[in-house]
Amino acid sequence: MPVADERQRLYRDLVLAAAEHEFARVGFADAKMAAIAKAADLSLATVYKTFPGKGEIWNELHADRMAALLALVAERTEHADLPLDRLVEGIAAVAEYLMAHGAYLELSLGASSGWLTASGSPGVQHTVWESGLHMVAAGVEAAGAAGELVDLRPRIAAGLVVSALQVWLADWVESGRDRSPAVVTEDLVTHLRAMLTGPRAPANRHR
Repeated sequence: MPVADERQRLYRDLVLAAAEHEFARVGFADAKMAAIAKAADLSLATVYKTFPGKGEIWNELHADRMAALLALVAERTEHADLPLDRLVEGIAAVAEYLMAHGAYLELSLGASSGWLTASGSPGVQHTVWESGLHMVAAGVEAAGAAGELVDLRPRIAAGLVVSALQVWLADWVESGRDRSPAVVTEDLVTHLRAMLTGPRAPANRHR
């Protein structure tokens, strides 16, 4: 890779890392390019040469994080045989990824009052969350078709799953991260399995 390209890649990574923390600290609307430049230890001119504005930084950050997150979900669910196992393992992977990237988790929690609609979220984040909800709904529908779940509309069940994910992660952040990510994930997964299978689940759901 040419030196100029390596330098540009370095600037890009520095800006994204700094912006992630700045967005988490003050939110997208109040984040300033000058503050991002200072946090990245770059000149403001360099930041503007790397990204035209904070909207482009926001979109690039979400694109990067979502690509890594989806890769992890694919890896974690690759060997799950049953649809319910794939669904739950995928949600566990999402929880673990977000807890491992604390600033991204905080900016995501602060960007919207609810992950089901991402209302008020700028740029690509709304599209990302809508796509994620559709993916969860597809997983729920597959598990339902296999007879593994209670009788709920897939979109409603997906909403319950996403809401639980948000509630568990928000509680973890607000409680000062007082438990290990493994404990939080185990608790979430236990809740999801109980909620989705429930007492109405067919006795032959694994057939």
